[in-house]
Formats: sequence, C-alpha cells, structure tokens
Amino acid sequence: MDVHISSLSPAKKLLVKLLTILLKMWSQTLRIEIDEKSLQLFKTYRQRPKVCVLWHNRLFIASHLFQKYFQGIKMYGLISPSRDGAWLSEVYRNMGIHAIRGSTQRGGRNALIEMIDAVKKGHTVTITPDGPRGPRYFVKPGIITLAKETHVPILIAGIRMHNAWRFNSWDRFYLPKPFSRISVTCGIILPENYAKLSARQLQKSIQTLLNQINAKPYFQGISKISIPTAIY
Repeated sequence: MDVHISSLSPAKKLLVKLLTILLKMWSQTLRIEIDEKSLQLFKTYRQRPKVCVLWHNRLFIASHLFQKYFQGIKMYGLISPSRDGAWLSEVYRNMGIHAIRGSTQRGGRNALIEMIDAVKKGHTVTITPDGPRGPRYFVKPGIITLAKETHVPILIAGIRMHNAWRFNSWDRFYLPKPFSRISVTCGIILPENYAKLSARQLQKSIQTLLNQINAKPYFQGISKISIPTAIY
C-alpha cells in the first residue's frame, strides 16, 4: 500500500525559507554549554556513520547542534509523512539536513530501508524514538532494527533548556526563549557492547540512558559531568 507523503506548495516553501532565517537568528542568541567528554565524542565520531538519538520534545535544538558541530557531513532525519512533517522537512532542507519521510504508523518499512541504506553508505541518521506521536519518552522498535542491521554507534543526546516555553502537545515540546541557556551532554552505546543484547534489552538500554541523561540532576555542574562508563 502506497503511503501519501505530504508536501508544501511553492508559496509555503518560501514562507518556510523566511521562517528558517528567523530560526537561525533565534538559535544564534542561545548560550550552549557542553561538557568536554561530549565534545570529544562529537570530534571522534563526527565523520563516522552513526545513529543520533534525542527525545522528540528537544527537537528544536537539533538543527542548531548540527550546524554548530556537524556542518559538512551528510545527515538524515526521520520525519513523519504527515502535513506537519512536510513543514519540518522543508525547515530541515533549508538547514542542510536530508529528510527520510515515514513513521511507525505510515511508511515505516520503506523509511527503515532508506535509513539502513543511508547508514551503510557512511552517513548519519537522527531519530526521535518516541516520535512522531508518542507515547512520550518511550523508545519504539524502529531504532533497534536500524542498529542491529547496521552495527554503528548510537549517540545519545541529553538536552536541558533552562528557560523555555512548553507547548500543549503530546510531547510537551520545548521552545527555548531567546538568549536562554541550554546544557548539552552526550553518551554513546557502541556496537560491540550491544551486539549480544536482545532487541528488548537494547530498547530498554536506550530508553534508560535517554531518561538518565536528560534528567535534571545530570546537569548539575555541567563541567563535572561524567558520562557512564558502562556505555562505552
């Protein structure tokens, strides 16, 4: 069964282009704090194929992190084929991120094949494992299949927005206020450590680490953050 993938009219694409300029200006006002171990992870795995993972409600900062730390590499993002996804896909295109359209409900199989192909070609794929419609903070199985098929590192992002608006959406989306502070820290699950795990065990490991690394206590004294050695 073919899945309809929504797209935007030329007029709406122009609107998104103007909106993207505004978002870039907005992002430039944000004060990003990132610990040294996370910077080292970015440097070490920057050019390598990998899967980047963050919760859906932290998605606003994803494109800014890409432009700041991963500019020049080919990155793909999994985006819903819905009308809302069409807007986000166009924003990402203007930011230099390639879209793979699909979700667990619609076009999931084809999207998974595209992601596997992109990673095997040496590129990076970014996933919000609880998107596009939740449940919030629950890792769906798509990322598990992707990891097991490609055997690449899974880079886990922890993002805390110290001053943000919250949307009344299923994920309680964060929109950081201009000139606010954002703390970022990351961990990594290496393929040699998850190769022997069952799908259920890997799913639980990713979900646990995402919850831990995004918890408030994890960001207290960010310069002293210690990424759990168990995930190396």
